[in-house]
Amino acid sequence: MRRSGVFLVMMMAIAVIAYGSARDGKVGLVLSGGGAKGIAHIGVIQALEENDIPIDYITGTSMGAIVGGLYASGFTPAEMLELLASPGFAGWSTGQIDPNRLYYFQSEPQNPSMIKINFGKDSTRFTSVLPVSLINPIPMNMAFLDIFSRYTAQCGGDFDRLFVPLRTVTSDVYAKHKVVLSKGSLADAVRMSMSFPMVFEPIDLDGVPMYDGGIYDNFPVDVMVEDFNPSALIGVDVGSKNPSPDVRNPLSQLEEMISQPSDYPFPYDKGVKIRIDLDRFGLLDFGKYQEIYDIGYRRGLEMIDSIRLKIRQVAPASEVSARRAAFKRATPEVRIAGINVTGGTPSENAYLESLFMSRHEKMPMTLSEVENSYYRAISSGRLQNLVPTPVYEQSDSAFTLNYRAVIKEDFSAAIGGYISSSTNSMLFFNAGYNHLGFKSLNTNVNAWLGQSYLAAEGVFNAYFDTSVPSGVSVRVVGSRLKYHETEKLFYEVKDPDFIRRSEFFAQGRYTLGLTLRSRMDVRIGWGHLSDTYHTDLSDISAVEGKDSGVFNLWQAGLRWESNTLDDISLPSSGTRVYAQGLGMVGKYHFMSADPELMGASQKVSWVQLDMGALHYWKVTRPLSVGTGVRALLSTRKLLPTYQASIVAAEAVHPTPSSYNLFSRSLRANSFVSVSVEPVWKLSGSFQIRGVFDGFLPLRKIECSPVGSEPYYGKWLSDPEFFGELQLRFKLPLGSVSAYGNYTTGGIGWNFGISIGTFILAPRFLGE
Repeated sequence: MRRSGVFLVMMMAIAVIAYGSARDGKVGLVLSGGGAKGIAHIGVIQALEENDIPIDYITGTSMGAIVGGLYASGFTPAEMLELLASPGFAGWSTGQIDPNRLYYFQSEPQNPSMIKINFGKDSTRFTSVLPVSLINPIPMNMAFLDIFSRYTAQCGGDFDRLFVPLRTVTSDVYAKHKVVLSKGSLADAVRMSMSFPMVFEPIDLDGVPMYDGGIYDNFPVDVMVEDFNPSALIGVDVGSKNPSPDVRNPLSQLEEMISQPSDYPFPYDKGVKIRIDLDRFGLLDFGKYQEIYDIGYRRGLEMIDSIRLKIRQVAPASEVSARRAAFKRATPEVRIAGINVTGGTPSENAYLESLFMSRHEKMPMTLSEVENSYYRAISSGRLQNLVPTPVYEQSDSAFTLNYRAVIKEDFSAAIGGYISSSTNSMLFFNAGYNHLGFKSLNTNVNAWLGQSYLAAEGVFNAYFDTSVPSGVSVRVVGSRLKYHETEKLFYEVKDPDFIRRSEFFAQGRYTLGLTLRSRMDVRIGWGHLSDTYHTDLSDISAVEGKDSGVFNLWQAGLRWESNTLDDISLPSSGTRVYAQGLGMVGKYHFMSADPELMGASQKVSWVQLDMGALHYWKVTRPLSVGTGVRALLSTRKLLPTYQASIVAAEAVHPTPSSYNLFSRSLRANSFVSVSVEPVWKLSGSFQIRGVFDGFLPLRKIECSPVGSEPYYGKWLSDPEFFGELQLRFKLPLGSVSAYGNYTTGGIGWNFGISIGTFILAPRFLGE
């Protein structure tokens, strides 16, 4: 009896221990990786909450870590879906930086380059030939800091103290094993788990880059059992089950090569595994969030009865909601007590720290203040990455942000161009020196080499860290543009040109960065502008000789601009407004091939005001419509002949293809133009664009019926039209376009194709 009693006591003790170790009454949720397919996890969670199924612990890999991290931070499924639908998520998930966040004063000017190489201090180090990751990490850095840092502060860096205890899984590919994260920065823990190789740039853990957890454990059931050992489990698996990767999709092939499903058996005796077939979606199909969520939600509802057979526990929605509300009320605001920067030279690190600290004398800073300084730091284009690691200090309930800067080398070279079926094809070359520091110095030499266009530009910029950021620049530009008699499919060199326009000028500017997205500059300069053209522009075959006119001008001007367009060459959102006033004084010399016309020199002077605005209106998710207006008002007088006057007049060029032909109908000394530009995005890369421009000269330049004497026509009486439809496919190196356009005034229809970005050198009388 005594032995049987002892045996009974031992069995009861073992049962109690087993009961305690299983944490009876607790339910663990395991979320797999799968890229955008992991959005289905949110739908399943919604179905679980609606049916009072408790979620007491979460383990997640990759997208499962993101969803798990959000839920563990108190986000509801509706709030998670709202985040996915936000413009901010669309930006950081694709690597697109919101132009409204960049400091326009210091932003790099866009040019036609396709490939860029940085080299300098370390001759063995090259950057920007190939990106470290497909997705630019810069917007994601601040997004994760903003979303998760307050919860790191709330839990004190202990993930067991979140709204729901959490574990994320990442991979150490050097030691070839997974790493389970339970403490530290929640933002980093989630980010490390989702850093899919070649897609997202990895985050360091103790100096070692961490990659996507799916490499070694894409479905962390074993982590759930080992760390939490709940009495019941629910596993949601959205990983790819294709027997072979899609040979047409490089990311699909990469996913199959890299991701390794866990061989840990699922404990079906104590839980339910929910398999969701989402193989038709890709890793980056985040734009299909609603469809993927709906599939997950329906699948979750289908599995409720099976879950109820295994899981008896209940968590009434009202209780979950009350507990979440209490957790959120206790969530602190993020306070930043210090900024440290490493990765560059001592002077570069000090300069970057000053961008954060010098403008915030009172500490601590808010996260919003830090974010503004962060985007100011990256606006120059000199940083390849600026990675924040938040360190929470319990003593003062604030963070220290340790930034690791990846700074591009000072010297760079680039090549690019524009290939067209028209006369516009050209190559582009750039060489530059760009220094990051308290007194930044930038020098760039640009060259355009084409059949109809040649140009060279030298630019020197110096920036000063004044209370209102300022800078001076000197630029020297030489260019030559030829117009041809006819437009031919794939330009023929034998086709003669009948107009040549050449410019050489030097210009100095003093620029102020007035606000985040506006700037103003004062400019002075001298320019030599010459035009050479056939005497009779309507019949160049009948005239052998050419006339020419030369301006030698001094210039003074003031320009203000505010620009939030998302792209210079292919905008679809944002606003651009500018106003520029220029004063000219100098001499004009006219020379004629016609012996009956005498050459002459005359003093010239005029002032002109150029104003314009363009705004894109969001109509539907894929459709936006741009509306624009431009007005040029000038006191410029007519020149000795009609040909001289019309060639020298300002022209409107609504699209790159409108540069192909010389259109007298779109030229005037003073005019008003209005435009409508619908943009229909069929996908992230493919779009249909329309450009429809109405042009109205204040007074048209007319030619006398006898001779070639010019005169002004009636006021506001000669409207013209230009319309173009484009099919564009956007590529990392530029865009491919097929277009057709129509111009009134005798030009008619024109069709063509192009590849690349069309940006020319600055003009003396323009920007």
